[in-house]
Amino acid sequence: MAVAKEQRAKSKATPWSYRKGTTLLHRLPAGLKLVFLLLLSLAVFFTGPELRGLVILGVIGLVLVILSFVARIGPLALLRGSRPLLLIVLAVFVVQGIRFSPPGFNTEGLWAALIYCLRIALAFSAGTLLFAVTTPGEIRKSINRLESFLRMEKLRLGLHFSLMLGFLPRFFEIWEELNLAYKSRSGKGLLPRLVTLIPILIERMMRKAVESAEAMESRGALL
Repeated sequence: MAVAKEQRAKSKATPWSYRKGTTLLHRLPAGLKLVFLLLLSLAVFFTGPELRGLVILGVIGLVLVILSFVARIGPLALLRGSRPLLLIVLAVFVVQGIRFSPPGFNTEGLWAALIYCLRIALAFSAGTLLFAVTTPGEIRKSINRLESFLRMEKLRLGLHFSLMLGFLPRFFEIWEELNLAYKSRSGKGLLPRLVTLIPILIERMMRKAVESAEAMESRGALL
């Protein structure tokens, strides 16, 4: 029982992890959720910086907030794990906005950076919501049914797509493990943390990819 509680607590803490539930979103077909949230994620990058575009982004954000309550997750949980990504994006735009001749700062570039961070946050939240209410196995089954309907089984899109999606939650699982180990060793500062952990993260992900490939090959599933 203690192990189960620990696993549930870890699932709630890890970004992009599945959360068991019986809500309406959990029961909806995986293909429908995938298409809807994928279109929602793409839509945030095709709105202009004018007022109408901001209104559309606001509507998308409101939709995600409502859906997060429907899934019994809450809007703040959708953004867990996005802080380093948003800070990096903002830092890049801030550096680009610095003028050396004449010395100054381009405030228009900062406004564009804030809007872009908002787009990233909304797309990140859509991905979090999808994986919180849908397992990679459910997504694979949904794509397999589409393959059978279109007679495209030989392409094995369901297998490839589910493997790709499965690596996204695994990325955050490894990051959370490394981040916790870094903090336990009194590591501080965002930049030193990224410099220290990113090479280890890449190595862990490459090792995981090799292990997955070997496991699939041993079962006769050639990718």
